[in-house]
Amino acid sequence: MTLRFVLVRPRNPLNIGAAARAMANFGFSDLVVVKPFAPVWRETTSAPGAEELVRNARAVSSIDQAIGDCHLVVGTTALRDRRSERPVVALPHLGDHLKKETPSPFLAPTGSSFRTALLFGPEKTGLSGPYLDRCHFWLTIPTDPACPSMNLGQSVALCAYEWARVLGTLAVRPLPGPGPLATQEDLGRLVKHAMDLFEAADYLPFLPRSAQERKIRRLFQRWRVHRQDIQLIHGLFRFLKQGLTGEKPRGQKS
Repeated sequence: MTLRFVLVRPRNPLNIGAAARAMANFGFSDLVVVKPFAPVWRETTSAPGAEELVRNARAVSSIDQAIGDCHLVVGTTALRDRRSERPVVALPHLGDHLKKETPSPFLAPTGSSFRTALLFGPEKTGLSGPYLDRCHFWLTIPTDPACPSMNLGQSVALCAYEWARVLGTLAVRPLPGPGPLATQEDLGRLVKHAMDLFEAADYLPFLPRSAQERKIRRLFQRWRVHRQDIQLIHGLFRFLKQGLTGEKPRGQKS
């Protein structure tokens, strides 16, 4: 499946650049601009990382040229007081609608011959009736009724994200985690070191050593200590013990 983003009569080159960058963020590259405001539509400085996408964008003079080879056409609209003459799908429900209402080739892997056009209207007015009439369904982004319309670049970004999510093409990188938890052997050494520190500080002398060990072990288990933190804790214990006993750190001369 290929998804084409069609910007109808955009006037602000910054919005075109922002739309192009959003497309690139989510792996889309087919951009067509219908009746752009000449001659400034390519004068964009807001598409870092998507400069080639802007250079390769096609400018056409009619909507027919933009969508003529597409199998599915979707129009974006804030609705306002517009009468719904097509199925209206809220962006969060896009995946469910596509699976239910569109032919299976739509959700085929990248490279299939099924082409979809996603239309966005001018910044001030949005898509007008003649453009929406060419769409199979309308897509709307849920917003606060007091401010229903969105900036063109932001609308493209949200739709590009959701479409990539539905198609399963989002490149989700695993976030770095804290690493593995400490093993029981790691905790055993840490407990022993803590008990040595308690003894040096004469802390909780009224508790038997076995009771001290249980308390310390329970504490470390509740903390769910990670292995990458073990050496730091051992270092802290050594530093505190040296302060209590007057021992010199390893390698330090008298």
